[in-house]
Amino acid sequence: MSVFSRSNLAKAALGPLVAAVLIVVLNAGGVPPYQAYSIGLAAVYTVLVLSVNLLAGWAGIWSIAHPAFFAMGAYFAAYGSTHGWSLEVVVLGATACSAAFGAFLGCAGARFSMLYVALLTLAFTMVSLEVMGQWTSVTGGDQGIPMEKLDSSLGLGTLASAGTQAQYLAVGTAGIALAAAALARPSALRMRLVAAKSHPMAARSVGIAPEAQSALAFAVSAAFAAVAGVLLALVVGFVSPEPFSLALAISLIAACVLGGPGTLLGAVVGGAYLTWVPTAAESAGVPQPILQGVVLIGALLFLPGGMVLSLGRMMRRALRRPASTPANLVELIEESPQSVPAPAATAPELLRLDAVTVTFGGLKALEGASMSVRAGETVAIIGPNGAGKTTLLNVLSGLVGGGRVAGSALYDGKPLLKCRATIRRRLGIGRTFQHAEIFPELTVLENVLCTRRRVTAHNRAGAAELLERIGLAHVADRYPAELPFGLQKRLDLARALAEEPELLILDEPFGGLDAGERTLLARQIVRQQQRGTTVVIIDHVLDDLFAVAHRVVAFDFGRPVGEGEPGKVLDDPRVRSSYLGEVGARGELPCRSGAEKSAVQLGGVEHAYGGVAALRGIDLTVPRGNVVGVVGANGAGKSTLGRILHGSLPPTRGRRAADGELRTALVPEGRALFKTLTLRENLEVAAYAAGIRGAELRARLAETAEWLPPRLRERMDVAAAALSGGEQQILAVARALMARPDLLIVDEPALGLSPAMVDEVYARLGRLAREGMTVVLLEQSLARAATACHEVVVLHEGLIAVRGEPADPAFLARAEQAYFDGQDDFDGQDGTPVVAARG
Repeated sequence: MSVFSRSNLAKAALGPLVAAVLIVVLNAGGVPPYQAYSIGLAAVYTVLVLSVNLLAGWAGIWSIAHPAFFAMGAYFAAYGSTHGWSLEVVVLGATACSAAFGAFLGCAGARFSMLYVALLTLAFTMVSLEVMGQWTSVTGGDQGIPMEKLDSSLGLGTLASAGTQAQYLAVGTAGIALAAAALARPSALRMRLVAAKSHPMAARSVGIAPEAQSALAFAVSAAFAAVAGVLLALVVGFVSPEPFSLALAISLIAACVLGGPGTLLGAVVGGAYLTWVPTAAESAGVPQPILQGVVLIGALLFLPGGMVLSLGRMMRRALRRPASTPANLVELIEESPQSVPAPAATAPELLRLDAVTVTFGGLKALEGASMSVRAGETVAIIGPNGAGKTTLLNVLSGLVGGGRVAGSALYDGKPLLKCRATIRRRLGIGRTFQHAEIFPELTVLENVLCTRRRVTAHNRAGAAELLERIGLAHVADRYPAELPFGLQKRLDLARALAEEPELLILDEPFGGLDAGERTLLARQIVRQQQRGTTVVIIDHVLDDLFAVAHRVVAFDFGRPVGEGEPGKVLDDPRVRSSYLGEVGARGELPCRSGAEKSAVQLGGVEHAYGGVAALRGIDLTVPRGNVVGVVGANGAGKSTLGRILHGSLPPTRGRRAADGELRTALVPEGRALFKTLTLRENLEVAAYAAGIRGAELRARLAETAEWLPPRLRERMDVAAAALSGGEQQILAVARALMARPDLLIVDEPALGLSPAMVDEVYARLGRLAREGMTVVLLEQSLARAATACHEVVVLHEGLIAVRGEPADPAFLARAEQAYFDGQDDFDGQDGTPVVAARG
């Protein structure tokens, strides 16, 4: 297996071959002199557009600095030709100077937004062009500077400006530039650039530094632009400031969009567009800016990926069939490698955390967390939503972001916390992500290969073998968007395993997978155990998680609260209470009438996201005036069910029936407040959305403000970001009340709050229930729901596992059993199991 396939070499040879044929035609006089000049100019612009095109398509950077690099190359050539510089010195000087400035811009802009990069490159162009205009002793100022001949120091002869030799050189250079870009497509350089562009955080996890990639891409792109400038000076024979205005930057971006960012043929289309659009505008009798604007608008509306890319995608969709499960999936599942016993207590420690604390502003996501992992051990981390599990994994992989980390962590005896994420990959730490954060613009094979700095034949063979082992060999040349979610999760795992990590970190790998895929994943984890890999894994699918774990550590409120063997850890009262809460006295609730009228009914409701089932066969009635609690672990389907009850999410299957003109309001998980707006403005936005204006708005605002606690009523003109978490939750509920809903749905009302604030939030929700409002609480804590609801529904993996009234003494035991494994093992009155959700 070679590094470059025959097809890639053929594509690379196509550019020089076409250029050679074109040179022969030009030399034979087959093209009129004026058209020959236009062809030479089109070749110059092809190199220039290629420099911008690949920077945008591969690195995701839209630059306005390229007119300055283009001018730099042209002025280098003109000045050098009048001072006895050789062709080689001119090219090397222009490319080195431009590459240095490009690397600076790429490194400086990589840490900021696209708007910042645009402003930075715009400022650079303005300053550069002004300097060139004022530096009259070198550039000639507004009068320009003539271009004379250039001698080659390598004995290649003398190159006269504005002649046929210059045109031949431009065409030949364009062909070579296209060939170089074609050879770079299958290289690690392009893969790593695209990876850093499409998902910076995931790129860091595989050892790719986005800042370094941006600096490298900008430097190479600037050097190509400088070469185009040298060619322009040779073809035109004179250099003046006019061709390098900011209008050229806009035209370059338009040419890239028209041809297609990241495509080689798109650069040729863009070069031709820049060359002949003035002639086309003159022939059509319209100003050139109008014609360019119409073409650009048409491309954005009808060919958003550019001509080449859009047409290529349409052809690929027409020719390819949807990806399916590989034929050998059954064999992969039926292979049953022997489980690996836990390492001995005397096994060396691979990882140790001591008093690790992570804070985001005033929020402590981890607080004094300490634990150790032995070499070859698989440790499962469990805990309710907000317990700090993902933050712990981010600490291990160096992806904490804006959080402040304190404490100490040792990996294989070496300090870990001060190492960058890219270095941790080289230390032997690999990780997956909860939502399979893969690189969408790379194929399945390239997603694995991009972890390497160089792509060799050996690396390609190793990647192919890994994909075969994971069950992805049949889709190696597909893009992630063409794959179902289960295969995307497998690809995320394959990328993490690409360099045989010593420590494998898995973030909810079982989430969203069906039973067969979960079994396959468990087998793959066991294979890694056999290879001696240490695994740290978090998930909410406890039965699958416990099947592969040697030891389980339970977290709550950012610190470990218990640990033990998988079959025994849930017997620890502290661990159970972290999920279920402590059952207390039931709050005061309104009495339920004998003839209850339903607010909303669901019948046979199912919902899936991209083929991943979130809800299955849900039949549920929410009676008016009642408080219904929907309880389940993270990922059980609570939020999806809440959105369907709200009416904002239509189910994939089944029906939702509401009673008359039912007004519903949803308080989403995480509150989703407008943090920069004041309390008053947050409430007013909700009123505007409900169509409330004028006097009614003022009356509704005063009414809702009375529901708020006094400390919030007195701070109506304070930004929402200044409130505590509990105060923000109360404001989020108040915002929902602005529409005077008949049905209020609150998703995770206690998430991230202190016990005192939880009590206050629930007290205010209870007050709403006593005033006659129908309330649905989506909760992780069974105990909290039991003390605040008339009826509790337990969800497990998208199914209703059990439902009943918390006032029934036998119900809580049944609900607790169903919460963890989806099974209700208690018999009903007829002696049969009430429910058996798993199967």
